Amino acid sequence: MSKKLGFGALLCSAGLAALAASPPDREKLATANTGFAFDLLKQIVKEQPDTNVFISPFSVSGVLQMVGNGAAGETKTEMQRVLKTAGLPPGELNSACKNLNQSLNSQPGVVLNLANGIWYKEGLHLKPGFVSDNRNFFLAKLAGVDFAKPESAQTINDWADTSTHGKIKQVVQWPFDPLPRVILANAIYFKGKWDRPFDKQATKDHAFNVLPGGTPKPVPMMWQHGRFNYQQGDGFQAVRLPYASEHLQMYLFLPDTNSSPTKLLADLNANTWRDKILPKFQDKEGTLALPRFKLDYDVILNDPLKALGMRQAFSNGADFSAMADEPLFVSEVKQKSFVEVNEEGTEAAAVTTVTMLAGAVQRPAKPFEMIVDRPFLFVIGDDETKSILFMGVIHDPAGAGATE
Repeated sequence: MSKKLGFGALLCSAGLAALAASPPDREKLATANTGFAFDLLKQIVKEQPDTNVFISPFSVSGVLQMVGNGAAGETKTEMQRVLKTAGLPPGELNSACKNLNQSLNSQPGVVLNLANGIWYKEGLHLKPGFVSDNRNFFLAKLAGVDFAKPESAQTINDWADTSTHGKIKQVVQWPFDPLPRVILANAIYFKGKWDRPFDKQATKDHAFNVLPGGTPKPVPMMWQHGRFNYQQGDGFQAVRLPYASEHLQMYLFLPDTNSSPTKLLADLNANTWRDKILPKFQDKEGTLALPRFKLDYDVILNDPLKALGMRQAFSNGADFSAMADEPLFVSEVKQKSFVEVNEEGTEAAAVTTVTMLAGAVQRPAKPFEMIVDRPFLFVIGDDETKSILFMGVIHDPAGAGATE
């Protein structure tokens, strides 16, 4: 592999690899990622109305940053515009990504793992700069494989299985048709216990209103009374549930009965999240009821990304000349994800893959009561880096596979 990639000729200095992003750069990246996260969730919810959705926008932006290291020209400009990173020069962006990933990977009190991988067709010459950037800043595993053999798919699936602690076992299927030139992947796994667990003895069935006017469904509802970080905003209630970690939280949003997750999402972006949502949580006594649920979800992200403005990367006019001499374009961006929320805490995982083909192929003031008994929005984020790791909309906890 080393000869084909020319690793011996890579002259990216240790100083570059060790270059730490300044806090402002990391903050700029976190703000960009948050803006992209809300854009992406809004687009998916628009395309899949009234369905359960769960994604890791952090995983999507992570793997697209790796792809972006191989992009050039208008293709790169479009990607930067959609990912909202145009204000960060490539070197500073890569350093900020490495700094952010390192901060998240070292969380005390929870399990939070990030991993990146790149598999390429044996014999394909990847550009040294593309290889060095993704090895040094994203710690990506690189390997040449024969996509015509089933072992290639098994290699990638084994990596996904290991990287998500067995929660996502298959992200690609063999035989590939047509044969890929490059597959890039990002995996994220999270397991955290609540700082204050729910009492299993208090869990009982409660009616959940799946849709306005629809027949309510009984779902196992977890109950807790005490003091919470809470806010009542314009058209919603929200509570922040900390994990047994210094920085990680779940933010739970319950739209008012005359609203919906879609209406709530319409007003959320990086600025409103930072300036109008996060600062308004206050300590307050109240009662919270939250459905117990488990969900497996997968989504093809081609159309949402195109709708957000990332079009050229998917066309024969794509410019990935900084990745390889051979013309390449993105044929598919896919994510598979898993989440389980119960009395003890939360387990969540996601793997995002980007498949690239040869260019010649076409592709209130009193104690509050927050009973989450209708469609709701939730976000899992890191307070220190202000990063959104996972987010979702639950319309039907029973349909999501409520845990026993």
